[in-house]
Amino acid sequence: MLDKPTASRSHHKTSQLCAVLLYFMGFEAYASSLSFVNNGYPVKMIATDDLLQTYEVKTLTVNNPTDSTIRSYQGVSLILLLNAVFTSQWKNNDAIKFTALDGYQSIIPSSVIIKHNGIIALGENDQRRFSLLTRSNAETVDPGPFFLVWENIQDVSVRNEHWLSWPWQMTTIELTSFKREYPHSTPPSASTETVKKGFLAFRQHCIKCHTINGDGGNIGPELNYPVSITEYWQSKWLSRFITDPQSVRANSKMITFNRDIENREQLVADIIEYLKAMAKRKPLPVSQ
Repeated sequence: MLDKPTASRSHHKTSQLCAVLLYFMGFEAYASSLSFVNNGYPVKMIATDDLLQTYEVKTLTVNNPTDSTIRSYQGVSLILLLNAVFTSQWKNNDAIKFTALDGYQSIIPSSVIIKHNGIIALGENDQRRFSLLTRSNAETVDPGPFFLVWENIQDVSVRNEHWLSWPWQMTTIELTSFKREYPHSTPPSASTETVKKGFLAFRQHCIKCHTINGDGGNIGPELNYPVSITEYWQSKWLSRFITDPQSVRANSKMITFNRDIENREQLVADIIEYLKAMAKRKPLPVSQ
């Protein structure tokens, strides 16, 4: 656990801390801790109370992309937290991985994180709890206890930054690299530019939930091994499923591909070409 504030802090800091604790008192607490890992090696585990008592709590008002509502979240600066746990050396890693309780994995380039204002939210509307979010498939979710949110009202570039995601119910923040995370999902070296663009789009939008040859998140199914999805789905139906899952499969947990993204249809087509190329790159079957 992190050390609690020392008596050497100013009276202003003490008063600020008391104010933070007061507005969080009396509300249901999440009994959880956030783990920090450096390329597979555990570094630290910090409980919610320690985050509140050790770091300045900031308010960030954002347009939540899940339900397009303006919400005010309270939490700790992501960059401040990374500096405190890993020192500035975290910037030497090209990516940070955020893992959620359900297996969702969001990997964001360090260079992108540095450019934007994100917080690890611990509550909403000055309360130590969150309002339920309604997803595009009508499911509701409580994003607590740890929810990564980004300031996207003043910084409009966040809305068009494909690498930035908003993982909720986080359990772990890990320093990593794309090479380490995706050793088996790179397309064949002789692939076309379309396939390479599809690979980039797949990493930005799909690999958080799906795996390719075992690389990626495990909230959704493996898409390539032992049989590629392109070998049992026609391209037109796969494209439709990606762009509008509910129109193909009722009550699908698959979320709609970003409706606001530029060149949406072309990106989906590129992703399908990447999946077709990966059908020719599968791991060897395990011998019996």
